[in-house]
Amino acid sequence: MPRIFSIKNEVDSKYIFMLAFMLALFSSGVPPEIVILHLSREDTFEPYTKVFKKIRNLVSGYRYKFSSAITYSIKNLNIRYLKEFLIRLSQAVTFGDDMIESLSREIDFTLSEYNAYSARLIESMNNFLTIYATLNSSLTFLVADITILSLIYSGGTTLITQLTILSLALLGNLTLVMYLLYRPENYIRYNVIDKLLLTLAISLSIIFSIIYTSYIVLMVTGIVLLGVGLRYRIYENKINRIERHFLLFIRYFSRNYAIVSNLKESLMAVLRGDLGDVKPLIKRSLNRLNFGINKEKIFRLMGDESGSVLVSMLSKVLYETISMGGNVMIIGEILSKIGDSVLNIRSRKEQNGRAFETSIYALQTASAGVSAALISIVGMLNNIFSTQNVSTVFSFSEVNIDMISRIFLIILLILSFTNGIAITLAYGKSLYVSLYFIGILIILSSISYHIVLILTGNIFKELVSPSGLLQTT
Repeated sequence: MPRIFSIKNEVDSKYIFMLAFMLALFSSGVPPEIVILHLSREDTFEPYTKVFKKIRNLVSGYRYKFSSAITYSIKNLNIRYLKEFLIRLSQAVTFGDDMIESLSREIDFTLSEYNAYSARLIESMNNFLTIYATLNSSLTFLVADITILSLIYSGGTTLITQLTILSLALLGNLTLVMYLLYRPENYIRYNVIDKLLLTLAISLSIIFSIIYTSYIVLMVTGIVLLGVGLRYRIYENKINRIERHFLLFIRYFSRNYAIVSNLKESLMAVLRGDLGDVKPLIKRSLNRLNFGINKEKIFRLMGDESGSVLVSMLSKVLYETISMGGNVMIIGEILSKIGDSVLNIRSRKEQNGRAFETSIYALQTASAGVSAALISIVGMLNNIFSTQNVSTVFSFSEVNIDMISRIFLIILLILSFTNGIAITLAYGKSLYVSLYFIGILIILSSISYHIVLILTGNIFKELVSPSGLLQTT
């Protein structure tokens, strides 16, 4: 479980974009000291920027040699792959290697490692999701069995309540471990209002549903969460389309700029093609350029207005290449390669998410149906055991049907939240989208619970009819 601790052993996409940023600077012919200076000013590449700030201070402030500054800075560095890269960088600079060729090889190697790690992570997550789904369904049936046994052997509602708390605690811990292990990289920006809305939606829905527990309250809660989550799902789908189309823009723009070496003409040439959802961003950038706005601000606004961290990093590297006079053609190809890898991994996660989502919907509906059927069975057994003929043979204590019903509705509520988060992690999306899946699960649970409760109630009602079992005895 290395990702839970501070030592980082696996690369992320931010690190690869940092290498592309360095390649953009080296392609312009600047010395390594200038490259380190530019990197130390970029907070986008945190936590890697801290190391380059230390190297910059040693080189500029204390007049260390470049290799000596790197050796001193990586002594206590916990990021393994960055430490190894800085050692190779120091050797390449010392022996006068071609930095463009060296960094290109470094990016290819890192991309291969990143793709391999992501494939292993997806495979591991598939196995974990199988165990997670099995445990989810088992917990509901376990509580159902204990409820029947508690009724027969006079366990009362205390035993059921304790087992419910234990089951929910186990499920919560498992979901937390899953989140820590398989938390996806964040590629979308959300503001403080969105974070506050997410917190309020989760906390208020849980509190309100626990206080006023009924299938109607759960239904209303599910509809509200579905509406809020649908907004974020539509927003993230839009961002994903922008990211895919922005990679097309990178390819077209880099080839045009390599020929004409003019930003305005390159943007106008690219706009003649089909850029999809990213076309409004390019139009606004061209208008700002016509009004004489600074190029750095144009590219920064392009990333900010997209709402995507991926687009921001792509535009930042592209601007740095243009402003420093680097090789736009090479950098454009490198950025396209990195972006394709990120999007391909995301597509694989979406395929796994669809399969897991379907199975969870089926399990959640079955769990709600079992819970409702159990309520009817417990009610019937309560009536049977309370008759005089049966009570003289069996010794039992009556259970509170309303309390049992309340417990099972709370279990379905918590299951909806944990399963919704699990589906979101399987898709590789943010927690904001989990509100959408949570809402669907709560609605399905409420409908299934109510329908099965009515059907089983009608079936068992025959037992107390004039010709039923209780009357004939």
